[in-house]
Amino acid sequence: MKSRFLIAPLAAALLLGAGAASALTESELQIVQKAAAEYASGLPAANNYDVTAEEVAARIKSGKEDFVIVDVRVPKDKKYDQGHVPGAMFIPLSEIPKPESLAKLPKSKDIIVYCDTGQQQSKAVTVLRMMGYNAFAMRWGYMSWSPAPPTQLTLDAIGGSITKGYPVVK
Repeated sequence: MKSRFLIAPLAAALLLGAGAASALTESELQIVQKAAAEYASGLPAANNYDVTAEEVAARIKSGKEDFVIVDVRVPKDKKYDQGHVPGAMFIPLSEIPKPESLAKLPKSKDIIVYCDTGQQQSKAVTVLRMMGYNAFAMRWGYMSWSPAPPTQLTLDAIGGSITKGYPVVK
């Protein structure tokens, strides 16, 4: 466990800094693979790194200060600035592993992360967990919080996929 906390930040920095695994040197790739294997072997059988919007709302209402909420949606001016979960701070996904961003995230508190639909936040949660943070994803992202319907872009992407008739193997 201790080695994971030593290797994981280096692995995250290498992976995010390189932009792609193919850009890593062989020794860097080995570090990333070791950190990823250690991280993956410690994952719970059930998905225990999710919280629901109802759970987040209850925590906010309780007034407790044992958590931080992070909005990773971009662009900021079209998303976060147009509405966000009360008390949430904005840190773009690509900025999460940077020292100035990590300085805003106390390891003594739960970190609740959300994006638009739940996909990008999982990346942030993985990076944070690899670095020893107690991070959670708000299930279904901001669309589970906001009364606003999904954007037409989201609906088009989902609909386009659904109507393709991709084969299923049983």
